[in-house]
Amino acid sequence: MSSLILESMFRFLYNDMSAAEHADFLMGIENNPAMMEQFAMLKQGVEALGRFTFNPDDETLQSIISYASNPPATIL
Repeated sequence: MSSLILESMFRFLYNDMSAAEHADFLMGIENNPAMMEQFAMLKQGVEALGRFTFNPDDETLQSIISYASNPPATIL
């Protein structure tokens, strides 16, 4: 699956499309069973993520804040 198709799927799931894009997307997946199957799996995964809550401990939060404040010069 191309990254553009995957991006479109995520944009659809997160309601980040114009009405015209939304309609075009629906028409596109309705006419493509393989894409519909991939979309259904992605949707199921996104819905599952919504059921989780994350509660990092204070040390983890501080590590994230520290990293965000001073990112490495080069990321490989």
